[in-house]
Amino acid sequence: MFDVYVLFLILSGVTMLVMAFVRTEFAKRRQVLNLLLGAGFTIYGLYLLLFFSGGHYVFFYYVFVLPVFMVLQFFRDRTRAKSRQMAANQAAGGAGGGAAGGYDPGPGTWAGAPRATDGQAPGYPPNRGRW
Repeated sequence: MFDVYVLFLILSGVTMLVMAFVRTEFAKRRQVLNLLLGAGFTIYGLYLLLFFSGGHYVFFYYVFVLPVFMVLQFFRDRTRAKSRQMAANQAAGGAGGGAAGGYDPGPGTWAGAPRATDGQAPGYPPNRGRW
């Protein structure tokens, strides 16, 4: 049981350190929290692995749960930041929004629907003067 606990301490600490050092423009506070907790978990795990010879040690139950929550929150923040960036691009006329971003069929029409521009009524089959 002790070896599994030390393994989880080190793995969760390294995971949090990796999340802390991933360059992002969002959630700076959470990056600092990942850095502090990851360093603490890793150092404590390495201490138990290398220098602990027996006796009393502190067993933190949240070592098993906290990294899962931090990873989930990391990906939620990342998704939220990407959606904000996409919304800002669309509002500024970037890719995917309005006439600047591509084909704009105009108001009240479906994309790809026939338009009555040459005096013909749209419909199926198209009226091409054969009838």
